[in-house]
Amino acid sequence: MYYKEMIAAIARKLPHRTRQDVAEVVEILGEVCADELVAGGHISLPELGRLSIDVHQLRASGAVKTRSNVNRICGRFRPTSQLKTKILEGQFE
Repeated sequence: MYYKEMIAAIARKLPHRTRQDVAEVVEILGEVCADELVAGGHISLPELGRLSIDVHQLRASGAVKTRSNVNRICGRFRPTSQLKTKILEGQFE
């Protein structure tokens, strides 16, 4: 789902809010989540799961040996059991 599609879907569920209001809240939510992840925290969303970012320092070798270390950034998403169930139900319908 793209940004504009998300804004439209949320605005349809909240008819008393304008798309501009919804867009503002989504932008702020993104900023708050990014700040938390940059600080090394995690984001837990009910019905969806937990998102965290890990940074691993790897020793460079081979073609990138001129560098001493390489950082690998890994996103980890752990879905809730409810989301897993919905995905599996939708997959086999």
